[in-house]
This record gives sequence, C-alpha cells and structure tokens, in this order.
Amino acid sequence: MSNIPTGSISNVSKHNGYTDKVDDKKDLKTTKAEAKTQQNVAILEAHEKVSLNSDNEPLKLLYKAALEGINEALQPTMGENAAQKIYDSGVDTGPEATADRIVSFATNFYELYKKANPSEDEEETLNNFLNIIMKGVDTGFDEAKDLLTGLKVFDGKIESDANETYDLIKQGFAAFREQTLESLAAANEEAKEEDSEKTNENESD
Repeated sequence: MSNIPTGSISNVSKHNGYTDKVDDKKDLKTTKAEAKTQQNVAILEAHEKVSLNSDNEPLKLLYKAALEGINEALQPTMGENAAQKIYDSGVDTGPEATADRIVSFATNFYELYKKANPSEDEEETLNNFLNIIMKGVDTGFDEAKDLLTGLKVFDGKIESDANETYDLIKQGFAAFREQTLESLAAANEEAKEEDSEKTNENESD
C-alpha cells in the first residue's frame, strides 16, 4: 500500500489535467505547422511535374498565394474565410491583369471592413485596411517566391514579371486610397451644403 496522501494524488491529477491542456495546445500548433509544411511540399511536388518555364505558371502561383495571404490577413478582424480563395488556372496572368484582379479582389472588402471596424476617422480606417491587405500580399508573394526559388526558376522574365506585378499592386492600392478619400471629401462637402441650405431655410421661416 502506498503512503502517499489522498490529497496529494488529487493535486497530481489536477496538475496532470493542466499539463494535458498545455500539451494539447502545443500539439495543435505543431499540427498546423506540419500541415503548412506538407502543403508547401505538395505544391513543390505538383509544380515539379509541370513546366514552370512558361510565362504564366509562376504568376498563377503568385496570384493564388497573394489571395491566400489576403485571406489570412483579414481573418483576425473579419473571421475565417473572409476572402474566398479564388484560383482559376485559365485566366490571364500577365503582370497587369494579375495586379488588377488582386487589387479588385482585396478592395471589395473595404466596406465590410469599415462596418466591422467603425471609426469617426475614415482615413485612419482606410489606412489600417490597406496595411492589413498589403501585409497579406507580402506574405503570399514571399511564400510563392520561396517556392519558385526552390525550383530554381525565379529569375529572368519570371522574376521581372513578379516584381512588376508587385509594383502594380502597390500602385493600385494607392489609387484606391486616393479615390476613396476624394469620394469622402466630396460627400462631406455635399453634407455641409445641405446643412447650410437647411439653416438658411430655418432662418427664413
């Protein structure tokens, strides 16, 4: 018969329960990391079976990775799968077309983001939104570039097309920001004019 007090056994059980919970969290993180690694390996293996020396295939990968990066970037504030992961292997993937689709895809979520993050200062909200989606684009591009570099095809026209696409995306987001602020300024001016007209009408009465 063991001489260990019953209370001690109870405490050990509770301690082990806590340890199990901590281990579960660690296992979850490990599982996610392993899944990500396996996904990257699968992508590499899949692309080893096709020619990546064409003009379109590498930019298709960049396009897909950028959209997934945007999806992950928006998830903390807008929920899981806020941005649907769209990837169509049959679409034009030249630098301009790819950049246009990514900018259009991402900026379509601004109104939803604004409703989920109400603020009196819309310019601040806009800047926060653009920072978030640009980080998503950066993440996606970095991952895709790493894969292409691993396949030893990220050079020459492929590299220049990728860099051009990235620059065009930044220009597209800058243009969206300018247009949004211009629309906001116009709306504020219109509201002021309406208020002024109402004030004049009241004074006349």
